[in-house]
Amino acid sequence: MCPPISGNRERADRSTANEAFKLLSDETRLEILQALWEAQDQTDETPIRFADLRECIGVDDPGRLNYHLNKLMETFVRRTEDGYELMESGKRIVRMVLSGTAIADPEIEPVAVDISCWYCGGQPVWSYREGWRYLECTNCEARCVRSFPPGVISKSEFPPSGLRGRTPNEINEADRIWGAHRRASVMDGVCPECAGEMPVISVDICEDHQPDWDAYQFCEHCGSIFKMLVSHVCEGCKYRWRMPTLFYPSRHPAVVAFFYNHGIEFDLATYEQRAILLDFEEELLSEDPLRIRILVSFEDEVLGLTYDDRMELVDVTRDGVEH
Repeated sequence: MCPPISGNRERADRSTANEAFKLLSDETRLEILQALWEAQDQTDETPIRFADLRECIGVDDPGRLNYHLNKLMETFVRRTEDGYELMESGKRIVRMVLSGTAIADPEIEPVAVDISCWYCGGQPVWSYREGWRYLECTNCEARCVRSFPPGVISKSEFPPSGLRGRTPNEINEADRIWGAHRRASVMDGVCPECAGEMPVISVDICEDHQPDWDAYQFCEHCGSIFKMLVSHVCEGCKYRWRMPTLFYPSRHPAVVAFFYNHGIEFDLATYEQRAILLDFEEELLSEDPLRIRILVSFEDEVLGLTYDDRMELVDVTRDGVEH
């Protein structure tokens, strides 16, 4: 059963979305959007004239083309004195098609890449299927979460367009950068899918956390190798992202400076430094209000960061001294 819709705004949003999908249900309209996209010059965004557009998509009847253009007007296409051009909404539709997210389903068989497993140091292989990128260690059967098959140390969404013209190592690097920016956006509370508000909705803490660190196996009680997991959900598109609390200090200037002072250019986004994450320690200071302290250590120095229930920083300490 569909949940009840409350408020005029929600009804208007659903109605607008339905109308947008209806507009794109005609093949000619999709051809118009693609023709406008292909005619666009990034250095000189000159609108395309009606006659040129008609020639591009091969429509004999000008009345038919005009009819479909009018349907797209004010939603995906804009008419100017010089002709027709895509609105930003129209560009996003074409980009989605070009990314292959909606139509392509490529597969790439496992191939070795130039990184090491952050659990055991072994050789991972990279593969791609059903819109997901997989990293699987060939040396261990690490399983950080219950939903991962044994040996899969990392799994993330990646658009098919990112595969084009790249070697496996280049794809892996592109995926790393793309994923790091999306994760940072989530931590900042902005949805990487629709730019909507994406607050923390829960911080789940396993009360009896017992992962098998020797075999890198998840805890049977919570289904994760990590004790504390944060969930963000977009208020607009309902996109969900879940990640360990240990990720949050990685972008703080105090942590970057801490490692820099020890001669390390810290970047948790790199696979080479992912093992550093496993050395972070977390401690539940209080439940009400929720306070979580994450300790970052190097040699004989310790940096402590305390977070609240929204994963906002409360204070920073260094060797027990508050800053």
